[in-house]
Amino acid sequence: MQPVQLSLIPDPHPRPPAALDEQLPETAIAAAITLLAGVIAKTAAAEGMEVTGDE
Repeated sequence: MQPVQLSLIPDPHPRPPAALDEQLPETAIAAAITLLAGVIAKTAAAEGMEVTGDE
């Protein structure tokens, strides 16, 4: 397998990003953001970085 420049790969979702988030329920978006924030905080803590509130 040879490496591929990512910008040459066709976009699987030709719709603008705003159209994609309008299709998801707000509760699903909120849950995803919460989970992502937790992963970021755990990674930062593991790297010895200080994690504070909303920045």
